[in-house]
Amino acid sequence: MDISSFLSAIAASARTGAQKNELTEVVMMRSDILSMSAQANAAVVSPQKPGRLTHSIRTALAARMARQSCAPTLASVYLEALETLASPPSLTALAHEEPVPEQDTFLAALTQYADLVTLRPKDASRADILNLRNAGLTDAEIVHLAELIACVCYLARVTLGMQAMAGTLFPAETAEAEPANGSESAVFTAEPLEWIPYLQPVRLEDATEEQRDAMKITPSNTKISDYILTLAHDPESLAVRSPLFNAIMYGRDGLSRAGREMGALGCSIINHCLYCASVHARRFIQLTKRPELVETIFTEGPDACLNDEYWQPIFDFSVKLTQSPGAFASSDVAFLRGHGLSDLEIFDLICATGIFGWANRLMHTLGHSILPP
Repeated sequence: MDISSFLSAIAASARTGAQKNELTEVVMMRSDILSMSAQANAAVVSPQKPGRLTHSIRTALAARMARQSCAPTLASVYLEALETLASPPSLTALAHEEPVPEQDTFLAALTQYADLVTLRPKDASRADILNLRNAGLTDAEIVHLAELIACVCYLARVTLGMQAMAGTLFPAETAEAEPANGSESAVFTAEPLEWIPYLQPVRLEDATEEQRDAMKITPSNTKISDYILTLAHDPESLAVRSPLFNAIMYGRDGLSRAGREMGALGCSIINHCLYCASVHARRFIQLTKRPELVETIFTEGPDACLNDEYWQPIFDFSVKLTQSPGAFASSDVAFLRGHGLSDLEIFDLICATGIFGWANRLMHTLGHSILPP
């Protein structure tokens, strides 16, 4: 499946000539992001070494998660691919969000975890990792599953965002916004935090050549975080995700670096990823010298009133795309355009929000954060 062509085709479907021209230009300027997104999709859905998480299982789960993320056009791409794999009817049923027979404990465990992390990543805990282990999954298989879930959720947001930019996205008829949740169950801070994995990280001295390449280890760079060592259980995904993240967060032109950090912060608040919120709150403050905005967000949560005509719509946009994809629509893009943001800036915000939906679904679900001693 060619995700890059799929995303590019969204630009061609724009309702007006002006929208088509603008979005086509954005696609050309950010062609590296679309290309790397396609590489990431291939790494999680059809990797070279799929193991027990076969290509058919991964594709069926991807279709299911795209549907749950209110991105039916993306789901159709996976469903078409599933047909070419000659998958059993049980996987086709899974892809269409039907329940999995309890006697298939392995597939049931995969599906239960995928449903949770797709729909309610903030609720994931160490207990859910233990459930996967009890179902027989290895640490490497858990990381493979986590990367699959996170990548599809990212692609769903990019798909919805581009459709909204094309003027072809309307709220789902059954869409209901998730009830807002402030910081009552998550204590956010801009202080540096330490991340503790639930899984056993790869031992650097035991890492394969593929894992070392994915971690970018050099003779002068052998201090690798536990987070990266944990993700190294899936080196194929890690190798493509890191450059994609850098292209989205540090790309030239378009949305300011601070704007991308606000997108990351809005997303992390919804997903209750304390570590990501901490890191990107600090970076936002460093770039803007506006600590009061972060304090308000940490106190009031997704309904924060920032009293700022520039930062409020950017924050609200990232919150809505993260929390309520079914209610997201072209009108949300029009609102940002009305506040002076260009289509390139809006695309950058969509990608920044989406990539942190990915990052949150790894960091918050595969470990927890604490204040260092």
